[in-house]
Amino acid sequence: MEHKSMFSRQVISLPILLPHLLFYILSTRFLAKPAFGFTNETDREALLAIKDRISYDSLQGSLSSWNDSIHFCNWNGVTCGLRHQRVTILNLSSLNLAGSLSPHVGNLTFLKEINLQENNFHGTIPQEIGGLFRLQFLRLANNSFQGGIPINLTRCSDMQVIDLRGNQLEGSVPPELGTLSKLYRLSLSGNNLSGNIPSSLGNLSALRVLELAMNGFQGSIPVELGHLSNLYSFRLTSNKLSGIIPAQIYNISSIQFFSVAYNLLSGNFPSNLGLTLPKLQSFVAALNRFSGSIPASLANASGLVQISIGRNALVGLIPLNLGTLHDLEGLHIARNPLDQANDISILITSLTNCTNLNVLSLSSIQIGGELPNSIGNLSSKLALVWLNENYISGGIPQGILELTGLTFLAIYRNLLTGSIPDSIGRLANLQEFYLYTTNISGKIPPSFGNITGLSKLNLRDNMLQGSIPASLGNC
Repeated sequence: MEHKSMFSRQVISLPILLPHLLFYILSTRFLAKPAFGFTNETDREALLAIKDRISYDSLQGSLSSWNDSIHFCNWNGVTCGLRHQRVTILNLSSLNLAGSLSPHVGNLTFLKEINLQENNFHGTIPQEIGGLFRLQFLRLANNSFQGGIPINLTRCSDMQVIDLRGNQLEGSVPPELGTLSKLYRLSLSGNNLSGNIPSSLGNLSALRVLELAMNGFQGSIPVELGHLSNLYSFRLTSNKLSGIIPAQIYNISSIQFFSVAYNLLSGNFPSNLGLTLPKLQSFVAALNRFSGSIPASLANASGLVQISIGRNALVGLIPLNLGTLHDLEGLHIARNPLDQANDISILITSLTNCTNLNVLSLSSIQIGGELPNSIGNLSSKLALVWLNENYISGGIPQGILELTGLTFLAIYRNLLTGSIPDSIGRLANLQEFYLYTTNISGKIPPSFGNITGLSKLNLRDNMLQGSIPASLGNC
């Protein structure tokens, strides 16, 4: 009887011990298994769905690692978090992939960054991306995405970068983007976007880069953009914007790159522009309807590398203190009805301190005077020069032969006299030379034959004499 009782107690105790035993076995099993042995089927299936939408892999193997023999966290372009082994970064940039982006990307709920730039993706940007509440960086630049910008991107409240440049996106910019308080870069250049620039973008207090160039935006530039106190890149080139630039924008002292060329903008440049924008490196406002004078204060922005204000309606004198800009590489003020009192000799001499000057565009600005011999003291890096369609008189100075880096020289339609320097062949890098419709006389120098890379030479409508040198056959 006692034996039976003991047996019963043992039988009864098994159901009690079994769960504890099972827990111990399972715990021991999983503790013995390394962390990288875990998989997340949702992420793996989402990645495979993304791969299925990629129709072309020109590198033949960019996604070869995306198979069952390798854990998905080790697949090319995939980065996982250490704690949860979930996909945090998807970087397939510059792999020359083609296809569409699967909506299953929205299932990668731990994603912080999507980088598919420099590929050939097409189709629409999946709305499902708006559900990735951890997403901080969306880089889809230089693809062929179509359709509109998903409005629900605004649900990604941690978003810091939206870079959709160089696609075929259409429609307007969602005003709701102005709620992304952490956004510091908004790059939408090179699309087919239209409508007005939303004033709500002025609420993006962290914004440093605003790139809306090469679209079809219309209307005026919102005054609210003047609230972007951290902005350093402001690019609105090649749109259909009109009206004046709000004065508040000229007061954003952090701006380094200011580009509004190829629009219908008007008004005057502030006289203190170089004082309120002291960090300017590039000031590009060509091909608009700006009037008034060129601000002498530009010289205060000592780091200026490029000034491009050609093809406007600017008048007055060219500030000679621009010659103090030692970093200046490009000066483009062509095709403005400037004052005829401007003297090419004085201007050229003032620019000899710009030792990095590479491009000098002074065509059709009504400037007169004679070319000085000091033209040879201009930067040895000078490659492109436009002096055409002015009132420049006198001869071609010997000093010009010192500019051996020249590849392009246009001085046609002036009042030049005298002859072409016999040693013109010293300009050995010259590729294009335009000297037509002047009063140049004498003979065509045989040394032209030394310029073996010369592809275009136009000397028509002059008073040249003699025969065409046989040496031109060397060009």
